[in-house]
Amino acid sequence: MKTIHQLIDKYTEGENVPTLDDIFDRISLYGTHREKELLAEGYISDYGQCHYDYMCGKFNNLDEIWGLMDWIEKIKILSTNFDQYNFYKGHVYEMLSNESKEQKSKIEFNNLCIVHLRKQLENNDEDVTLLIDLAQNIFQCCKLTQDYQSQIFNEIKALFLKALHLERKEEHQSNFFGFNGSSISGFLNISYSFLALSFNNSINIHQEFIAAFKKAINSYTEKDPSIYYHWAETLIQITDWINYPKIETCRISQEVVDAVWQEAKAVLSLATDLRSNNEHFLTSIGHLFNRIAEKEASFSYFEIAFNYYYKALEINGETWSNPYYASNALRMMALIRLKNKEQEESIKLFNQGLCIFEEAQKKINDFQLSVYHGDYLYDYSKYLESFSNRETLLKAKKHFEDSCILGKDFYTHPYYGLAKTMLRLDDKEECLKILKVCGEVFSNEYHTHDFNEIVDDKDFEEIQEDLPNIITKIIKS
Repeated sequence: MKTIHQLIDKYTEGENVPTLDDIFDRISLYGTHREKELLAEGYISDYGQCHYDYMCGKFNNLDEIWGLMDWIEKIKILSTNFDQYNFYKGHVYEMLSNESKEQKSKIEFNNLCIVHLRKQLENNDEDVTLLIDLAQNIFQCCKLTQDYQSQIFNEIKALFLKALHLERKEEHQSNFFGFNGSSISGFLNISYSFLALSFNNSINIHQEFIAAFKKAINSYTEKDPSIYYHWAETLIQITDWINYPKIETCRISQEVVDAVWQEAKAVLSLATDLRSNNEHFLTSIGHLFNRIAEKEASFSYFEIAFNYYYKALEINGETWSNPYYASNALRMMALIRLKNKEQEESIKLFNQGLCIFEEAQKKINDFQLSVYHGDYLYDYSKYLESFSNRETLLKAKKHFEDSCILGKDFYTHPYYGLAKTMLRLDDKEECLKILKVCGEVFSNEYHTHDFNEIVDDKDFEEIQEDLPNIITKIIKS
């Protein structure tokens, strides 16, 4: 008995039975140990999918959430090795609390969540995820009950400090970035959430949490400066709170957001030249510097971002993303130089990006690489040549054509790139023909392509009046 499908086939004898519940009674009474474990794994897998859907906002019906409780009880019956019983129940109560409409129910379910997470902690007090979950739900309890006592905050802080120190242990490090930052993110998010709450001592509590965090984390940064990544990334995410009006924490002021932004820059100033053999880490920290560079139009931050992207490119040049990230940073640096009337420096930077694309094209044949290569050439022609060099535009055209073929009609980007290039080659009719083909490809019996991506795009200004005619013809066809 190797798979859950074989198990279902055995106990349903060819019947069309869609759920695990239909075979639970037979397995729990007469199944072998292995069959019971296999069915338990099936329930755990389905629970995981439901929880993932919940996190994505797609699983929020209270009756369906209650149904997970039945699964947990069945897993306990089936599996002698199920040691996450209270952890799972705690998270179902957390879901019920979050989705309930009545305040009384929210508080009741939140309390039950905390009870079960505490019970789980009795079995394993060195579970980093559990410590973080418990701290976050106790904090949620404070907000639900408006009970802001110092001893409660002290427990939350102690839980995060324990999680942070445990997370630094070698056995808790992930393979992706070479370290794990859940406790860093959780600690900082809670610390700044105090500034969104209106109780008398909130600012002092925030300062106490931040001081405790820095004291704890600074003891590890010298040995592993990669920690600055999670630290800065979380701070930058916090600055986005003000952009999401449905999130309670958006009540932080613009003044606080500006201060957090400066703090993120200060942290990143300690991470300008980190060493790593992991391309994903290098691109990720490059993205942080790129984010600041874009907001502040900063040449120096784009340059640091480029250096990280280029290190990733040296590790793996057989992908569309690394050449694109590196070249795009060079492009932004070139545009800053151009704005400052430094034409020669701008040309050098643009050409450096072109060389990266050309080298990458020798190694891989990818629609995204081709479309971004075409975009890059189009911008080169636009900003440095004022569309006067036909040869550059023809090169862009070739890459957009390649991308249309390689993309297999799944993406509009290559068609738009090709169409606007034809406009610059003084072939308006061909441009309209390409857009018509694009519209037909991305229309069906339920939907007519509306060209929203290029409405008001100055590169298509010349043909804006023609777009309604194209749409009309597509509808009639």
